[in-house]
Amino acid sequence: MHPILLQISGFSLRSYGVMMALSFVVGILVAVGLNRRNGRSDDLILDVSTWIMLGAIVGARALYVIVEPRDYLAEPWKVFYVWEGGLVYYGGLIGASVVTYAYLKWVKAPLWSVADCLAPGLALGQVSGRFGCFLNGCCYGVENHAHGVVFPSLMDGIPHLPVMLYEAAFCLALGAYLAWYWSRKVYDGQVFWSYVLLYAIWRFFIEFLRGDIERGTLINAALSPSQWISLGGIVLALLVLYKLPRQLAAKVN
Repeated sequence: MHPILLQISGFSLRSYGVMMALSFVVGILVAVGLNRRNGRSDDLILDVSTWIMLGAIVGARALYVIVEPRDYLAEPWKVFYVWEGGLVYYGGLIGASVVTYAYLKWVKAPLWSVADCLAPGLALGQVSGRFGCFLNGCCYGVENHAHGVVFPSLMDGIPHLPVMLYEAAFCLALGAYLAWYWSRKVYDGQVFWSYVLLYAIWRFFIEFLRGDIERGTLINAALSPSQWISLGGIVLALLVLYKLPRQLAAKVN
């Protein structure tokens, strides 16, 4: 793979960092486009995106450190070296969701309408993010000699399933579906929580094909932290998708 795209006089341009930056750009552009169709100014999305990036990076790094604290015992300052990898998507999603909720409440913007504009971009942004994982050689799958890929960074010469590419393909399809679904939704919040539900279901099952130790363990080795979070996300999404239309109907009546 190519974890370093360019190296000049000690400066290294890492593919993971480049792809993560691209994922933010893609997400913002898609959200801006949908937000315009709602007749709102680009400023709202651009402003909230700044907080989303901050919350996502902090949350993604925090969850990784919680899952893999031993990576930083000897060199704790490397907690801040986010460009080298070590980010957990669910941590980023949780962190971004918290700051987005707080910001939209503060500026009194329509929470679920804006969230629906952000959801397709979230999925499409994950596509480049997972390509970043592929180039970096992280988040690889279990050993598989028939369909695997040898990742040089592992230095084991053993083929592993490129599950990050599977997820990239899924997120591309999911993002396209959510963009299509956006103009057909019945109530605000439907697109965002559909994203949470569908991605959580996917993530729960694809985790069984993960082979990297970075996925970590929680409670026991049977399920990874991301699978426990997925189960929580599935339950929460189903509850919200059940309650939101009823709350809307109650307000109308």
